[in-house]
Amino acid sequence: MGGKMWVESVPQRGSTFHFTLPLEMAPPSGAVLAGPQPQLAGLRILVVDDNPTNCRLLTLQASKWGMVPRGVSGGGPALEILRAGEKFDLAILDMQMPGMDGLMLAEEIRKLPQGAALPLVLLTSMGVRTDSPEFSRVKFASCLTKPIKPAQLHEILLRVVSGAKLEHKPVPTSKLDPHMAQRLPLRVLLCDDNVINQKVAMRLLQQMGYKADQAGNGLEALAALDKQPYDLVFMDVMMPEMGGLEASKIIRERQKKRGQHPTYKSPIIIVAMTASAMQGDREKCLQAGMDDYIAKPVRLEDVRAIVERWGAVAAQTEPGTDAASAQGEQPNLDKQSGAAFTTDADGPVQIDRMLEFTDGSLENLRELVDLYLSQTRQQIEQLEAAAAASSAADVRRLAHISAGASATCGMRRLVPLLRELERMGMENQMANASQLCAQVSREFEAVREFLEAYMAAQSELASKS
Repeated sequence: MGGKMWVESVPQRGSTFHFTLPLEMAPPSGAVLAGPQPQLAGLRILVVDDNPTNCRLLTLQASKWGMVPRGVSGGGPALEILRAGEKFDLAILDMQMPGMDGLMLAEEIRKLPQGAALPLVLLTSMGVRTDSPEFSRVKFASCLTKPIKPAQLHEILLRVVSGAKLEHKPVPTSKLDPHMAQRLPLRVLLCDDNVINQKVAMRLLQQMGYKADQAGNGLEALAALDKQPYDLVFMDVMMPEMGGLEASKIIRERQKKRGQHPTYKSPIIIVAMTASAMQGDREKCLQAGMDDYIAKPVRLEDVRAIVERWGAVAAQTEPGTDAASAQGEQPNLDKQSGAAFTTDADGPVQIDRMLEFTDGSLENLRELVDLYLSQTRQQIEQLEAAAAASSAADVRRLAHISAGASATCGMRRLVPLLRELERMGMENQMANASQLCAQVSREFEAVREFLEAYMAAQSELASKS
């Protein structure tokens, strides 16, 4: 890479390692995203996503850069368009779609004459491992993890059209928040028998402001939980004396006997740490009572994603506790005027996320807001009906779809609640689903009030200018 490296060592005192690396200064953030992009302008892009909000966001963003997007709602319509002879320069396929998922669609596209060499970008949810064998059936130009940010999408598209190979390369997520522990206060327990792994994971947690306790195996983890409650437990799977799967099963059993085990609060979010996070490992972890998993070696973005996904849920003290109240004060909305709103870190909407996709256009923002509110309102009504009917499959599907669009649009507190509903549906644990749906409905109302107040304020400003 054009640099050099060397070491200076003194016996009995230690060694100092040095390296130099010539790098070019990156362009200012945001500048590369403004207006049409010469390398992308005029390119025809097919966007396949059954979620109307996600599909609209992607087509809006592509249009901003001068591309010619075509958005469709599923694999069937996409294949009809391609079989009819319509040409595209690349395509983005959502992984999670009913009937025909992204992998199945990609296989069908590859069978078409014009689809054999079409660059395909797969859009996946957080936690999906694209290095598993099932993903090797089709060659993808790249994979994108939801929620998508314009900078990530821009980088991927540029590299795809330039022919750069990005297969399975993780896309950088948002910058590290050193104040995350203030925003999402959690009691964290790290359980791993490997001292090096402990130090690395502890350092990552410290960078986010957390001071975690440590345990060397499942028995030590149980002993720590006997002494005090924890909100979030990172649990290694393979450990001596007692592994993570057995320890997790015992934790779940003790949560059911609060009279005998008062420090085993509910919920306790348990995240598996495994060296080979394949599909079979995921199922074993879920069966043992774990909520999620990350693969080793543990990376900063994986830990950050776990905290973002589960923080609000983990902070609850009991199943009926409102996750939003655990994070701080509610947004201060002036319901008389409808124009006052907050944009602080505790607000229900990260409005900057929506503004990123609308290029400063009030009309585009209004269209996106109306689409999101209409779609999510309908999904929440369907979720409530599915929960009342104890239909775990429908709860899982609807919560997954709604969480995807909500995460993309920056709904801070709504997403963890929907993810918890998705988990309940996956594990067929529907006892508290209706209560959680009620929390989702209340949080959605806070989102709606925020967005309506924000739009009213922006319309007022526009009328004065």
